[in-house]
Amino acid sequence: MNSDSASISRLRLRAIRPFKAIDDGQRKKWIVMMAARDLPINMPLDANARVPNILKNDTCREMRQTLLKNPELFPIFNGGIICTANSVEVSQEGNEHIVEVEFNDDAQQGVVNGGHTYATLINALHGDTTYSGGEELKSILAHDVRRGSDDDLLDLVANEDRLAERIARARERAQIQIEFVSPVAEADLLTRIARARNLSQGVEATALQNLAGKFDLMKEVLAAAPAPFGQPFVDRVVWKTNQEVPEDSREISVKLLIHIQAMMNNCVYPPASKVCNEVYVRSGVAIRQFGEAEGEEEEHYRAITRLLPQLIKLYDHIYASLPEVDPAFPWADGKPDRERKRKAPAAFTPFLARPCSSKVFSAFVWPIYSAFRTLLVDDPKKGLHFRSDPSKLFDEMKTELATRVMMCFRDGAHGMAQQLGRDKEVWLRLQDRVEREVEIQDRLLKRA
Repeated sequence: MNSDSASISRLRLRAIRPFKAIDDGQRKKWIVMMAARDLPINMPLDANARVPNILKNDTCREMRQTLLKNPELFPIFNGGIICTANSVEVSQEGNEHIVEVEFNDDAQQGVVNGGHTYATLINALHGDTTYSGGEELKSILAHDVRRGSDDDLLDLVANEDRLAERIARARERAQIQIEFVSPVAEADLLTRIARARNLSQGVEATALQNLAGKFDLMKEVLAAAPAPFGQPFVDRVVWKTNQEVPEDSREISVKLLIHIQAMMNNCVYPPASKVCNEVYVRSGVAIRQFGEAEGEEEEHYRAITRLLPQLIKLYDHIYASLPEVDPAFPWADGKPDRERKRKAPAAFTPFLARPCSSKVFSAFVWPIYSAFRTLLVDDPKKGLHFRSDPSKLFDEMKTELATRVMMCFRDGAHGMAQQLGRDKEVWLRLQDRVEREVEIQDRLLKRA
């Protein structure tokens, strides 16, 4: 990317000990030891697969204890922070080592691993609450105490003077190691670095796919679509681990977005030969296939992605309609009312957050939803599209389709919702019924 048109940010850091670990003529790696108190609060974290959340992370709790009890051991116990950058320059001014780092924000450079370390340090030593849900250190320590931390922390929570002394000691003694790798401008290389440096932390596949730009088209399509979509809808989707959505809004899992696209993928799951129940049985495989798709497979997924607003409306419509067919049926989980101990909570559709009469377990929705992929036509001129309105056809068939699902649940699946989702015969029967109805309607149109 041309640096003249790129969005560039720069940091100037004071280091205790910097040294160049690698310089192969193409990339450099600098290892920098610095006082933790000198960490800036504006390091970019777009490159991190996770959004740090120091309240929920147990490792952050241990880091806080180290800072407040043995701050000199922090660089011994902690693996440090790893950053990708556009360039790194090291110089000496008097007795001080100065590290100047340039980040290309358009290339999502910045902290690629160690985001929780960074977030913990700026919260404890600078009072920054960006990654703590707005809570300051004292309040966070109170949470730690409730979760079983030792009595020493309880004393610190109760005595502000002692807490201030411990924070001052941590600012004086704690050090942190930062590793800078530059230049890293390619999305593929960034993803590979993130994967390699985060495997021990169990980063979700979708977080790495987000870094690789696999969701960019989804975001564009959803942001450009008319209401109820647009940017507010995009902001509700959890694209990366620990991401928080706007307050008072309902989050949407990117995994479900991938799943509803997979169930409409007639290339991966040809209706005549492969049943979509594999998406239910091997949901993780479906997510991986989406991320690894290349060539024609990737192009087909991109075509499906352009239909995403229609797919979302269809899914939510089916979700909300099923409980209306038989309000007494246990749609939420397959368990009869006598097994329920409390009143069912308010229910909303998964994507558009519209009120509905009951939650609906995915095993009841998915086989019906996927049956309408038989309406998809891939035309050289029009591209991939539905030959007729799937929601309208569902309305005509919803009583029959819902009844078939309920019967299969009671008989073939023996009252086990998970088994219903796994049973490919259920998926096939529903698909065949939709195909048959389309054939009948086509014949009637020809006769008219």
